[in-house]
Amino acid sequence: MADTDAKPKAKEDSAAAAASSDTAKKGLPIKTIAIVAGLLVIEAAVVVGVVSIAGSPKEVQGGQVDLAPVDALEAISEMLIVKDKFPNHSTGRVWLWDIELQVQVKEKNRAFVERLLEERGAEIKTGVSRIIRNAHQSQLQEPNLETLNRQLLRYLRDVAGTDADGEERIIQVLLPQLVGFPADF
Repeated sequence: MADTDAKPKAKEDSAAAAASSDTAKKGLPIKTIAIVAGLLVIEAAVVVGVVSIAGSPKEVQGGQVDLAPVDALEAISEMLIVKDKFPNHSTGRVWLWDIELQVQVKEKNRAFVERLLEERGAEIKTGVSRIIRNAHQSQLQEPNLETLNRQLLRYLRDVAGTDADGEERIIQVLLPQLVGFPADF
């Protein structure tokens, strides 16, 4: 019986020794931690060295900009062309678009454009109305209204023409207000 008791005891001792050796092996990897910490210190030293060698950015100083005086005839002003409501049926539903259309002109062309609006105001309003009526809903709701601006600018430049210098009388089209709402309630 002593033999049978000795064999299980030997097995228990060898299992306990194996467990204690695994525990000793699974301790903190001090060498690995020391190597990683050393690499981090070296990296920090390299970064600080590179930044200090590169130096700080140069100081920026503001200066006075001399703008050439603008000729009074070359100054740009804005003129109201149309402020009205126009319908649009492109979606199959009637939408009413409240529009304010202005243009930028040079002062030398201002009198011509004012006279043009007096003489052909109804024609210009009809042309603008035609562009709004024929526009797709997506064009009327574009974030920057590129398509509508381009169409209106081309139409108004065709009507106003060019001045004696060969420059377009209409510089730019401005749409400060373009609001649509359903009109079929």
